[in-house]
Amino acid sequence: MARKKRMESIGFYHIINRGVERRTIYTYDDDRKQFLEILEESAEVYGFEIYAYVLMDNHYHLLIKTEALNLSLLMRQINSRYSMYFNRRYSRVGPLWQGRFKSWYVYDEQYLKSLVKYIECNPIKAGMVQTIGEFAWAMSSKTVQMKHLNYELINGCDFKEKLTKEELQEVDTLFNTKLEMVHEVIVPKTKKALNLHFANNTRETAIAHAIADGYTQQAIADYLGLSNIAISKIYKIYRQKVSLFQRLRDKGIFWSYSKNLSYEEAGENLFIEYLYKYADFDDIRLGFVLFGKRMMKRAWEEMVKSDTRFIKLNFMIARVFFGMDIEADYLKKVKNERFEKFKMLAS
Repeated sequence: MARKKRMESIGFYHIINRGVERRTIYTYDDDRKQFLEILEESAEVYGFEIYAYVLMDNHYHLLIKTEALNLSLLMRQINSRYSMYFNRRYSRVGPLWQGRFKSWYVYDEQYLKSLVKYIECNPIKAGMVQTIGEFAWAMSSKTVQMKHLNYELINGCDFKEKLTKEELQEVDTLFNTKLEMVHEVIVPKTKKALNLHFANNTRETAIAHAIADGYTQQAIADYLGLSNIAISKIYKIYRQKVSLFQRLRDKGIFWSYSKNLSYEEAGENLFIEYLYKYADFDDIRLGFVLFGKRMMKRAWEEMVKSDTRFIKLNFMIARVFFGMDIEADYLKKVKNERFEKFKMLAS
């Protein structure tokens, strides 16, 4: 599956990248110096400014401001150059980074000072220093002088006080707000009202959509009058159903449908029908766990039981899953209810 393209806009970004398996990426001070040199050279080439940074042992934080739509390009340059340096110096091969860098667009500049403080508090949280400004490899120490370091935010922050609850809330809001592109500008995504999520969807689908829209499980629980644990369980089962559906779809059991057919487009009845007819025993058994015996039996009786192409399968299902004491001849006598309904409609 292709990677989802990042939304990009000119402005401030908070960026984090970690070493693969959380391994150390800066072994000695010379490594950090080399990273900062690469950062400075990249800022010169790609035209961005650095407003905060901290180079921890196994990850880094950056706060930069771009002047062009080139975030992915400049970060690929920084990460690949440092990776080549590190692998060459320590005679290692393979990826250095855990994956693609993570980035958050700062859609509201009122959060900037809280974000700078959050970045600068990382060495304190890790027990490396006691106060902001002590850690040599954070911008607040001012031990490194580079052309593209902009100290405007650093100088405007009050580092005497620890991060307040309000400041942490601002950072949390920044990290968790879903964004969208509107007229080439990144803005906070407007949530759909909860009642609209539940208007035309099954409960589990509506819960999944509401969570994807940014609602907390507690907010959904309050709306439905359920417990947080109940919402968590419903959502977990939904994700397991989707995962099973996608795995079977990719194996080709929905051969007569689009290769991009989604779980919601297929619907529960079609999924269970094809699960019975074309999946293996373990997947059918998982279907009983996820959908429950009542729904699985109803679907079997309505869509599978009377299909004479699957007499042996139906015999196994009836005896193993439903405990029916029958012989194979019983299934040959079952009327095809779907066929009879179509016949009545056509007459």
